[in-house]
Amino acid sequence: MAEQLSAPTTEETPTAQTVSATPPLSAKELRRRRLILSVSIAILVFILVGLVAGTIWAIQPDNQPITRGLRDVAIIFLAFLALWIGILLVVLLYLVMMLTLLIRDEIKPLLESINETMNTVRGTTVFMSNNVVEPTIKVASALSGVWRTIEELAGIRASVQPKQRKE
Repeated sequence: MAEQLSAPTTEETPTAQTVSATPPLSAKELRRRRLILSVSIAILVFILVGLVAGTIWAIQPDNQPITRGLRDVAIIFLAFLALWIGILLVVLLYLVMMLTLLIRDEIKPLLESINETMNTVRGTTVFMSNNVVEPTIKVASALSGVWRTIEELAGIRASVQPKQRKE
């Protein structure tokens, strides 16, 4: 008899194109993302329009004194900002130094103590295994073997002796 071949199936095997790593988004989530995107674009356009309008206003000859005053204020603001960043950088450097000292003085000895404790536990486990568990297992297996031998001998004796019939 000839074997019948099954007809090819129309099911597609999953490929990188058909399997999605993320589940499809709900309509509410799509609306939320579109709203965030449109608000972000609107804010970006508003900032660009403001920069262009401010630049056009600042280059007008009538507004030169105001522009110079704004420039001076911006320079002073940037100087204070640079001073503040320098102070915060010194504080950050101090905190990193304190963290390094903490790790060296507190955490390293703690880790060494934990390592000693683990070595002690390991030694205790080996001791208990060698001196308690292994002998107990050996005794239990020997007793089990003796008990099984007795059971087999009793079974052989029962099968060798003829059974007496009750009449």
